[in-house]
Amino acid sequence: MRTKWIALLLGCVCFAADQPADAPQGQEDQRSYVLGPGDEISVRVLDSTDIPDKPIRIDVDGQIALPLVGRLQASGKSVAVLETEISMRLRQYIVSPQVSVNVTDFGSQPVSVLGAVMAPGVYQLNGHKSLAQVLALAKGFTPEAGGRVKITSYSGGSNDAGAVEPIHLSVTEVSVEDLLSASSTAGALLIHPHDVVTVPKAPIVYVIGEVHKPGGHMLNNRDSVSVLEAVAMAEGTLPTASPQHAKLLRIDPNTGKRVETALDLKRVLSGGADNVILHPNDILLVPTNVPRAVGLRTLEAVIQAGTGVVIWRHP
Repeated sequence: MRTKWIALLLGCVCFAADQPADAPQGQEDQRSYVLGPGDEISVRVLDSTDIPDKPIRIDVDGQIALPLVGRLQASGKSVAVLETEISMRLRQYIVSPQVSVNVTDFGSQPVSVLGAVMAPGVYQLNGHKSLAQVLALAKGFTPEAGGRVKITSYSGGSNDAGAVEPIHLSVTEVSVEDLLSASSTAGALLIHPHDVVTVPKAPIVYVIGEVHKPGGHMLNNRDSVSVLEAVAMAEGTLPTASPQHAKLLRIDPNTGKRVETALDLKRVLSGGADNVILHPNDILLVPTNVPRAVGLRTLEAVIQAGTGVVIWRHP
């Protein structure tokens, strides 16, 4: 199962890499980019030395200050619109000013990618980016990733005019299977500035005791698993197991304590009882058949001793 999930991880990164790059890399794309606080721009005026061609950071109020131009609102305007407004202000000093504005550093479109990804952190969208592209920025999923991706979006707060609007929160969940499906549009879902993309870790069920591979087993793309599947994940029971005396330990949602329930795993394995469904954090305990375990250990000791005698007597 883990091998399959790692393949899905690589598929996600490759899927995102195949998507068209929406960042404003070309001149026309950059001219349509809407500026915001934290972005850094350079302003160049042809045949003019009054305005130095050096980076200017848009301040928290969304404004910039330029010689001859003064303070000017830049946030909420596209690069093309800002060029036009600077040009209009310069006309009283320069005949037919030719102004060009370039974005030298993007800082106004942060998106947070958290949880079971290879490189969690805050990334700049640099224009329009899809969910698949944002996940690719975070280097894709870790093997512990669950089967769903959660996008939390915020709207409201202070707008460009300074008015305070109510903050609204919305949560969208996307299945990883849909994200990787060629027929699904999940991967093309647009991510907006200040969104939070969370990849929860996969839920875990525990199989402990007399099994070949005791411990926690991740349910990467599932919310539950049957007892038979859980035993298969644990690679089966040992000869020393007492499956008819197995126990299921599950947390009671009302008390928060684990409740122990008897489970005849032997009958389940033989098809004589219902295949019980295990939920996240359930524990399946397969106890030891003490007489059988003692007998097997004694037999092993006798075999080892006999082998040692044979080897010692061999010329």
